[in-house]
Amino acid sequence: MLKTFLVEDEVIVRETIKRMIPWGTMYGFELAGEAADGEMALPLILKFRPDLLITDIKMPFMDGLTLCKLVKKKLPDIKISDPQWI
Repeated sequence: MLKTFLVEDEVIVRETIKRMIPWGTMYGFELAGEAADGEMALPLILKFRPDLLITDIKMPFMDGLTLCKLVKKKLPDIKISDPQWI
């Protein structure tokens, strides 16, 4: 299973992405966690150590680019995607 963490400040977008991805089915995705901004997400990502991070870029408190830089320093093998690319 590919452990995935989702970071998106807009609740409707986050919920839509969660519904769109077939978690735990034949594609092997597992939702390891979610957060509304980078500041909330960072400690959870470091705790759950997902394989894939899907993050928005423009968010309050800590934007997605800053989050990506910090996560990559701690978890260099993590794959990162922007939800606009889904």
